[in-house]
Amino acid sequence: MPRNAALFTSNEAGANQVDGVEFDVSTKKELRARARTAAVAAAREKAALYAEAADVRPGPVIHIKDVDSDQLRNSYRGHRQAGGAGGDLAPGKISVAAGVVIGFSITGG
Repeated sequence: MPRNAALFTSNEAGANQVDGVEFDVSTKKELRARARTAAVAAAREKAALYAEAADVRPGPVIHIKDVDSDQLRNSYRGHRQAGGAGGDLAPGKISVAAGVVIGFSITGG
C-alpha cells in the first residue's frame, strides 16, 4: 500500500480538507535532552548578563522548573495560526523544544 493511500482514499470519499497534521521522530527523548541542556545554558547566559547589568554575580542555583514542552509547542502553534499562515509540511523539519525557569542566588559585585 502506498504511503499516501489514506489521503487518496479520504479524498475519493469526499474529504477536501486536512487539519491537524503532525510529524514526529523516534529520537525525541534524546533530542529533548539536548534541548533541555541548551535551555539551561541559555538561562545561565541570561542570568550572567542580568547580574552584570545589576553589578552583582549570580550565585548557586536555588530553583529549577521544567517548562512543559507541550505548552511551548501549543504556544508556537497559536502564534503561527494567529498570523494566518499554514504550517511548513516540508520533509525533514521537526522542531523539538524545551524551556526552563532557573532561580539563582545573588552575591555582591
